[in-house]
Amino acid sequence: MSLRTLRGLAPIALVLVLWQLIGDQDSINTPPPSAWWSAFRTIEQSGALWPALGISLRLFVAGLVLATVLGVALGGALGASRRLSRALGPVLEFVRATPAAAIVPAALVLFHASARTEIGVIVYGSIWPILLNTAAARAALPAMRLDVARCLQLSAGERMRKVVLPSLLPEIVIGIRIAVPVCLIVTLLVDFLVATGGMGYLLVQYQQSFQVASAFALLVTIGVVGIVLNLAIGSAERLILRRWPAETG
Repeated sequence: MSLRTLRGLAPIALVLVLWQLIGDQDSINTPPPSAWWSAFRTIEQSGALWPALGISLRLFVAGLVLATVLGVALGGALGASRRLSRALGPVLEFVRATPAAAIVPAALVLFHASARTEIGVIVYGSIWPILLNTAAARAALPAMRLDVARCLQLSAGERMRKVVLPSLLPEIVIGIRIAVPVCLIVTLLVDFLVATGGMGYLLVQYQQSFQVASAFALLVTIGVVGIVLNLAIGSAERLILRRWPAETG
């Protein structure tokens, strides 16, 4: 974990220390962090924590991977064609402005509760940073690079692999980094609305049954998972960009 990350977590740690010092162990609404830890241990020992986390992570990974693939493909097509961008731009803006929570009831009515519906909603909520970043990068791609590729008589696949993707990669990775927290939030939302049994569903169950310490414990767990995912994506970004530089010929 980098020094910058530790500095960013320092205010949160200070708040938790103060909360522990001035908090009331018998409080129903605001139990101190020590009560959260006890609740966390109880949840873990009950066997409910890890299966719920596994469900959420599977949905998250599947949604993010599919959002990346579709976002890069659609964004590349939109950025490469002004006609297509003008034709689909208004529709995409309308769809993008519709929150994922609003389409869940319609999706359940049309497609019923299933793994495909859950992943589809997650993709819908998290694809936009990847798609828009890819489209903007593709539209700004210097024509000279494509002209050189044609002069070298590269095939369409070779042009995509050796010229287009390396040029777009930095913006794609930035889009993925922006999409990661959005994807996690939408995954928790789907957990709750579709009752998948994941972390979001478990969190709401504790909240509705007034087990506040358990709810706080799950919130902290989700926060830690988010930090770990962000660090993992950051490390992957540095590795990819070092091995696959953006500038080509």
